[in-house]
Amino acid sequence: MITQEQFRSYFDVVDKRLFFNHAAYSPISRPVVHAMNEFFEHRQLGNPLSWNIAVDHMEGLRSNYAKLVGAPPERIAHMVNTVSGINVLANGLDWKPGDHILLYIDEFPSNVMPFLNLRDRGVEIEFITAPDGRVTPELFEKALRPQTRLISISSVQYLTGYHADLKTLSELCHSKDIIFSVDAIQSVGVVPTDVMASGIDFMAVGGHKWMMSPLGTGFLYVTEELQSRLKLVHRGYMGHVNPMDFGNFEQELTPDAKRFELGAFNASGMVGAEKATEMLLECGIESIFRHVRKLISQFEWGLEELPYNILYQFEENEHSSICLFSHKDKARNESIFQKLSEAGVNISLRGEGLRLAPHYYNSSGEVDQLLALLKENV
Repeated sequence: MITQEQFRSYFDVVDKRLFFNHAAYSPISRPVVHAMNEFFEHRQLGNPLSWNIAVDHMEGLRSNYAKLVGAPPERIAHMVNTVSGINVLANGLDWKPGDHILLYIDEFPSNVMPFLNLRDRGVEIEFITAPDGRVTPELFEKALRPQTRLISISSVQYLTGYHADLKTLSELCHSKDIIFSVDAIQSVGVVPTDVMASGIDFMAVGGHKWMMSPLGTGFLYVTEELQSRLKLVHRGYMGHVNPMDFGNFEQELTPDAKRFELGAFNASGMVGAEKATEMLLECGIESIFRHVRKLISQFEWGLEELPYNILYQFEENEHSSICLFSHKDKARNESIFQKLSEAGVNISLRGEGLRLAPHYYNSSGEVDQLLALLKENV
């Protein structure tokens, strides 16, 4: 078990910057850097076992991903980012002209562009709106048609921090024989996640945000039933039963989700991601989420004394690790963002506001420092 204080001690960004930008990307820790450097030494010195070492780390990371989302490891395939995973789904289904997909209007592009690409096959893409930011199952239910084949939503919205009711959405989808897909890059690693209890058919996740992993790492989760309906748009040797049997072109695909993996992979990134996810699992995702929510609550209370507003008000079960706020004069947000950046603060300018996204190593004292800086810019 890793305590919050121990976890914090692993990050060199501490005491150098106030980093609250994990919904965009995260710093990586010293143990992650050490693990990657150790692997690079094997490559640097020509260790003939470098490939075997890389494959061992690849499988260790697969196991960690599975634990983070409550899935069997065989239902996990490595991907280089979220959008590569969503493309597996979007391009793998047998679409017919007139098929209908429902999306939310303010989704991140990764959960939109692969589906927009289906328009040339006659697939209709419809966007629902949610003026209060609450992307509820009822909004999707009202927009359903007999032709609706898929609903895809972010587990947590990157602009607002709204945490979707995934279980109710999955029940709605399954009652209508609709595929339910989730972009979970804004939740896995910080928000407790259980794909099987939630009834998710497909999930795609990138590792460089809340999983605190190197760029170019991530995964997809797919149920066995949905996998059986997905054709392989891209096929490589790593997706076969015995990928090292190079001369056997007729061998079968693996029955697992690994069939979606192609060839030589981002080995050093996976080594780092394995260490990063191992550390998160040792901290405990429930503990991480509780800590992050306390920091956000502290921040929101502190804003009450300043000329700033929280832009979206959600119910307790709709909260996440993201808080969007704004100066009461929204025209000042950009200049405030610039001043904070110059003062060593990492946050994001998103939509009509400023986005705070703390992680487990952040502290109450850092929140106080940020509030003091905001007070200087009233």
